[in-house]
Amino acid sequence: MTGEAVLPLLRAGRWYRSMDTVPVPGGPSLSLAPEILVRDDAARLRARRAATTVPPFARRMEMLREAVALFGHGRVPVESLGVQDAGGFDEAMRATAGLPSVLVRRWSAMLGERLEELAADVRETGGLTLVSLPANTFTCLEGVLEAALSGAAVWVRPSRREPLSSARLIGALLSVGWPPETLGYYPSAPRVLPALIRATDRQVVYGGDGLAAEPAMDTPSLDLRGPGRACVIVGAREPVDPTELAFRIARDAGRFCTCVSTVVCLRTAGEPAVERGRAVAAVLDGISLDPPDPRLPQASWPEADAARMAAFVSDRLAPGGRVLTRRPLLVRSGGTTFLAPTLVHVDDVGHPLVGCELPFPFAVVVSADEAGARDVAAGSRFVHPACFAAVPQGVSS
Repeated sequence: MTGEAVLPLLRAGRWYRSMDTVPVPGGPSLSLAPEILVRDDAARLRARRAATTVPPFARRMEMLREAVALFGHGRVPVESLGVQDAGGFDEAMRATAGLPSVLVRRWSAMLGERLEELAADVRETGGLTLVSLPANTFTCLEGVLEAALSGAAVWVRPSRREPLSSARLIGALLSVGWPPETLGYYPSAPRVLPALIRATDRQVVYGGDGLAAEPAMDTPSLDLRGPGRACVIVGAREPVDPTELAFRIARDAGRFCTCVSTVVCLRTAGEPAVERGRAVAAVLDGISLDPPDPRLPQASWPEADAARMAAFVSDRLAPGGRVLTRRPLLVRSGGTTFLAPTLVHVDDVGHPLVGCELPFPFAVVVSADEAGARDVAAGSRFVHPACFAAVPQGVSS
C-alpha cells in the first residue's frame, strides 16, 4: 500500500476518483463525495431505476455466500490497492483499526453466520438503501448484506477512519458478479450525510448520541443503530463470577454495543459494589495486551486517539468516581499504544460515566436501589440476563 493510493468512489457502476480526499491513518487516502455529486447520482439512478435489476433471491443468497467467503479467506481486488489476500486484509486492519489477526478472522466468520440468520427473516424491499458504517467494528457490514439480500440497490458510506473493510466487501461482491450499477461507495464528510439520507429510500445508520441528535436522523425510513449501553443487574445476594463478567466487558476488544458498560449492584447489607468490582478489576488487569491475550485479544490505538480517550475518562471521573483497575488506562508497549480494560466505581447512577459506551473495554460498577436499576435498564438496549446475577423484578432482560 503506497502513500499515493487513493480509494475511489463507486458511482453508476464505475470507479471515480474525486478531487476531495482525506488521509486514512495507517492506510491510503480516501475520495470524498461532495453533496452535488450525491444529488446528481441519485437523480440519474431514479431515472434509470426501471432498467436496473438485481438477481432473484436464490441467486442473491448464493452470490452473497460466495462474497462473504471471499471476504474472509480469498484474494479480493480492491480498487486502487490491488489484489488483497486474507493476510493482506489482516495487516490492513492492524494498521488502520489496531485489530489483531484473531479478531479479524473471528469477525469475518461472524459475517457468514449473520448472513444465514438474515436469510431466515428477509423482506423484499427493492428501492435504494443507504448503509452508513462506523469505524469500531466491521461486523456492521451485516447492514450491507441485509440491504443486498432484500433486493435493494445499496449505497455504502464507509467510515473515514476505517474504509478498508467495506472496500474489500465491495470488491468481493463485484468479483462474484454482483451487478455494479446496483452498488455505490460514497465516503463523505458528516455534512453530506443528510443529502445521502434524502437521496435514498431506506437508511441504516450506525452512530452515537451526537448523531442521534441531528435533525436528519428524524426520518421514518431511517434505522439508527446507536449505542447499546449494555448492562447487568446484580441481585442482592447473587454471587458474581468475576471471570465471566470481565469476559462480557472485554470481549471483542470492547468494541461491540453488546459489551457490558454498566454493572448495577442492588444495595444490600452484604458485599458492597466496590468489593465486587475489585474482583472483576483483577481479572481485567490480567488480560495481556502485547502479545494479544489468547482469550480476550485487545486492539491497539493511534497515540493521539488513545490520549483523547483517556482524557475523556479522566475529565468525567470526579466527583464520586475512582478507578478500580490498577493498570494505567493508557499503555505503551513496543511502539504500540493500548487502552487497557478499565473498571470504574462510582457513587450514584446519575454519575456522567454511567451508561457511557466507549470503543474499548470500559465499564462502571455502581450500587443502586431497584428504582435506580430500572432507570439504568431503561437506557440500555441490552440488559444481560446473567448466569451470575439476578435481574430484579420489574427489569426486563
